[in-house]
Amino acid sequence: MARKLLIETTLLAWCFIGTVKSSEAQDAVFSQFFNSTLYLNPALAGIEQDLTVSFTHRAQWRNLNFPYVTNQFSLVLPYYRDKHAKPLGHLGGIGLSAYTDEAGENGNFRTTGVNGTFSYNLPLNKRYTSLISFGLQLGMIMKRIDPDGLRWGEQYNPFIGFDASIAPTELTNLERRAFLDINSGVYWFHTPLQTEKTIINAINAGLSVSHLNNPNESLITQDQSRLPLLYKFHGSLIFNLGHRSTISANILTAMQDDQFQNNLGSYLSYKITSFQDAKLKHVIARIGAWYRVNDSFIFLTEFETKLFKMAFSYDWNTSSLRYNDRSIGTYEIFLALRLSKAGEPKSRY
Repeated sequence: MARKLLIETTLLAWCFIGTVKSSEAQDAVFSQFFNSTLYLNPALAGIEQDLTVSFTHRAQWRNLNFPYVTNQFSLVLPYYRDKHAKPLGHLGGIGLSAYTDEAGENGNFRTTGVNGTFSYNLPLNKRYTSLISFGLQLGMIMKRIDPDGLRWGEQYNPFIGFDASIAPTELTNLERRAFLDINSGVYWFHTPLQTEKTIINAINAGLSVSHLNNPNESLITQDQSRLPLLYKFHGSLIFNLGHRSTISANILTAMQDDQFQNNLGSYLSYKITSFQDAKLKHVIARIGAWYRVNDSFIFLTEFETKLFKMAFSYDWNTSSLRYNDRSIGTYEIFLALRLSKAGEPKSRY
């Protein structure tokens, strides 16, 4: 039993080391792609028409010995040519985001990032029904490994098993790393003028490229491990089902080094209306389902008002890992506050 525990913790330690040394290291993943806008594509800072604050919490594989916990906070501030002409004259947005990504039973491997985002909108017509947004993001990323609680192969004694008195030599080679990170993106959004016969509600597509400067992320002293470029392509086609409902077809493809992730999904949105204080109120209720190819099914439920947005998603694992985690997957919670005086909730995906 002691030897089995030693092997597991040793493998965990080397997974951490391998992650920071290998060019195949992967970035954090969010299931609610279109809610984590600044992480998905810097250009998406240009689509928010009101001051918006949001928070995302993701917990993955909590019942295993190496869980992942990711948190992200975002703030988007739009800017206009004339604030009295909203939403016309929307020039873009400024964003600020921070995230933490922890792995290991005690969060031994931690990544922390802070990003500043600037986006500029280029309208393609006078009604602002079609536009292209360009985004640039500059950030600082910090990575570190906390060796406390980790066991190393060289601490194994064939006679007594694990021997804590043996000091692992690998610890002398570990260091914290902080580096500049540069990301960019472009996003196209088209909303046809709506009539009773209009079938298409909206079309959008975006492309982002992360780690343009290929920063060195290695936590090994005097070692080089360049963070590979991360490409993301995403798009949606939203159809009107009626006056109150829409359905969408969505795609997200991510590529980093020789690793691919393909996601296909759909959302069904229904607008609930009611009268409160002699005013018409709108609430969008939304359900969605995604398939992350060869990995998991994702189910989502969401409620959005003029001021608030709440969403919950669950990943049901379909990969071979399900035999180890007893099919217990991943959950993700999203909360947002939009400081809007007049705008109504919209189906953007």
